[in-house]
Amino acid sequence: MRVINRTAISIVGAQPYIDWTRRHESTATGGIVTVPRAQPYGTAYLLPELELEEDVLEWVEENAPWLFEFQLSSWTDDESAWPQPRDLKTFRQWFRIDIHSIVVDMADDEIEGEEL
Repeated sequence: MRVINRTAISIVGAQPYIDWTRRHESTATGGIVTVPRAQPYGTAYLLPELELEEDVLEWVEENAPWLFEFQLSSWTDDESAWPQPRDLKTFRQWFRIDIHSIVVDMADDEIEGEEL
């Protein structure tokens, strides 16, 4: 177990996102994630270590278009089904953002990943 030098945010779908998933069949998950499971579970993002909440919120604002599209693509890759507009205001309505200032790595193995 080790504390790592990252700030984490989690993004969880709010009611507009849940409603949207109910209207559109998932293509990206292969049926693994159902709508009831999509609501409480979200996506965690590891950011550089940021000490101030306003710095985290600034990062989110700067990356909101990409975050919005990533969240939508995790449900379906059919971009014609994605809502318009996908601006910061809509992003804030569609998703809840939780900030985690302490990130603990509980695994003994190295972190692996792939570039997006």
